[in-house]
Amino acid sequence: MQDLIERALTRFETLCDTWSQGNPFGTLVKLSSYVYLWAPPHDLPTLRAPKNIGLTLQAITHGNEVGGINTLIECLSLLKTGIVRPQITMAFVLGNPRGALANRRFLETDLNRAFHSKVQSLEGERARQLEGILIQSEYFLDFHQTIEPSLNPFFIFPYTPAGFAFARAAHNDVPIVTHWGKSFSLDGMCTDEFVNFKGGTGITIELGKKGFDPYQTGVGLHAALGAITYVQAKLSGPCEATESEGSCFTWKATELFEEGMDLKEGLTNFQLIMEGDVIGTHGKDLLMASASGYLLFPKYPRDPLAPRARELYRIIKKIDARDLGKPGVVGL
Repeated sequence: MQDLIERALTRFETLCDTWSQGNPFGTLVKLSSYVYLWAPPHDLPTLRAPKNIGLTLQAITHGNEVGGINTLIECLSLLKTGIVRPQITMAFVLGNPRGALANRRFLETDLNRAFHSKVQSLEGERARQLEGILIQSEYFLDFHQTIEPSLNPFFIFPYTPAGFAFARAAHNDVPIVTHWGKSFSLDGMCTDEFVNFKGGTGITIELGKKGFDPYQTGVGLHAALGAITYVQAKLSGPCEATESEGSCFTWKATELFEEGMDLKEGLTNFQLIMEGDVIGTHGKDLLMASASGYLLFPKYPRDPLAPRARELYRIIKKIDARDLGKPGVVGL
């Protein structure tokens, strides 16, 4: 895996750094380490966003969730050869390359909890470097992967009407998990939450289990191209909303970790479980599911160097799009 990660990072950087300034299909400028700004060619009128960057695509916000690197490479390749010719300014970002080289989620603190904070760490420093890009982004799509297997890819982000419309347009077949009323984490802001906080529209897509996978690259590229098409249409003038076809979910219950809790092996994201199902142990006792629904983010102590997660798992429930944003819908 380490060799694959190094090769992917090299491919990304080489593709960007060898971009000819005379490329007739657009210019690419390096802003900082693994951060590049793309602008349309002069023969295309640029659609101006209220912010300086129409769309930012980011991968490896968590260092070991490397699948999004190939999605960004494929998208950049289409721009470089002129197969796709957007009229919007775009940024391409690799969030935590040092974490990726170590094949770890993070080195000191979670980058995806470090925005709008003063945390003193390698990831805190990186967050402050990236905040300048995120603040300037009108739309933002972050490519993540799950630690454990997932039965399907899914979007996940704090609910806003603009974010929901953006996700539906980016990839209408992918389920959406969304929430409102409280932050996703008590530790700090995630990327999408920070973008929303600064007046943009930010969403995240979970492609599947971490690693390199051609199917996930395809799903990610579909979402990236859908995002480009949507942002371009929005900046061109009023556009029709995409009909909601994919499923929509929100929190139903959250099981906080207590000492002695351990999940049984083999649990997957979006697995249907019933209240009372045995899903692990709690010391000498059986650990049973606290509610019926679909399992999300089951936590196992895979990394001995990482602190134990505050949560053991979440359970999500299917909702109707008409319930979005209403009080009393989101569970604990």
